[in-house]
Amino acid sequence: MNYRVAIFRQINTDQRCIHHDALEFPDGQIVLLTSLYEGQMATVLQLPAQPTTATEKEAQTVRPHTWMN
Repeated sequence: MNYRVAIFRQINTDQRCIHHDALEFPDGQIVLLTSLYEGQMATVLQLPAQPTTATEKEAQTVRPHTWMN
């Protein structure tokens, strides 16, 4: 990856027994944290706030994306 910044996301929260924590990069790619290579690290600077309005909830909705493994 050529990015130094990503947004922390929880994806597929309606599915049980799978990992949900992911990073969304500026190009729209979403990578599960469990897909990071050994030795790679991610530092979370801020977790997303709980939405308080319908507009905020829509903004935090994860759309279909391209997976990168």
